[in-house]
Amino acid sequence: MRALNQADFLKIIEGRDYEFLINGYPFELKVSVCLSNQQFHSQHDYHFKNCRLPKLIVTETDVFSRWSFENCHFDELVIESSNVTNIEFENCIIDSLMYRFNQNAGALKINACKVNHLEYLSNSKFDLLHIGCNNLLDKVNILNNGSENTDESEFYLCPEKFNAIRIEKLTASKLEIGTFGEYSNLFLNEIRTDHLLLRNCNSKSSKVVFKKVRPKSQNRGVLQFMDSTIGASVFENDFFKSFFSVEYKNSSIDNFVLKGT
Repeated sequence: MRALNQADFLKIIEGRDYEFLINGYPFELKVSVCLSNQQFHSQHDYHFKNCRLPKLIVTETDVFSRWSFENCHFDELVIESSNVTNIEFENCIIDSLMYRFNQNAGALKINACKVNHLEYLSNSKFDLLHIGCNNLLDKVNILNNGSENTDESEFYLCPEKFNAIRIEKLTASKLEIGTFGEYSNLFLNEIRTDHLLLRNCNSKSSKVVFKKVRPKSQNRGVLQFMDSTIGASVFENDFFKSFFSVEYKNSSIDNFVLKGT
C-alpha cells in the first residue's frame, strides 16, 4: 500500500494523477488532510478502494465530482459548510462521520458499512440521503435537515442493525423506512414528507416513536404500509388523519389486519 501526503491526495482529486484515474491503487494517508476553501470541478468519478484515510476534513469547499469509497477505513471524516455532489461508502469502517452545515449536501449513500458515530446536521438542502441495508450503526443523529429541499429530495433508511437513531426536523419529498431494526431505538420527530413508505417494518422487538410526522403540503400526503406489523402506540392519535391517502398491503396495526393494495 502506498503512503501519500496531502499534496499526493490533492493530485488525485484534481485529476492530475493519471495512473489513479486509469487503474486506481490502494493508499494510506500518512497525515491528516484538510481541504479548505477549494473547488474541485473535475468531471471524473473517483473510486477509492482498499484505502486508509485516518483523518479527512473538507470544509467550505465545492466538490462537484463523484467520490466513492469501497473497503476503506476512516478514523474521522468531516464534510462541512460545503457544496457536494455525490459521495458513497460501501463496506467501509468509519469511526466518526460528520456531515454538517452544507449548503447543498447532494447525495450521500452508506451501504454495508460499520459506523460508530454518524452526525448528519443542519444540511439545508440535499438530494438523497441513503442509509441502506447491511449497515452496522451505533449512534446516529440526523437533525435539522432539508429546510430548502425541492420536490425531488429523498431519504431512505434501512439500517437493519443499529443501537440508536434519532431523526428530528427533517423535510424531504419521500421518506422510506425499510426496517425498524431489532432491539433498537428509533425516534422520529417533526418530520415533513409528502410520501411516507414503511416497508418490512415490525415494531414488536424495538422501541419506535413517531411524533409530529406530517405531509409537507395539505391534500398531497401519501402514507403506505407494505409487509409491516406495527403497534398503534408507535404513532400519535392524529397520525393517520394528517395524510390525504393511506394505503396498506400485507400489513397490520396491532392485531387488526388492514387489507388493500
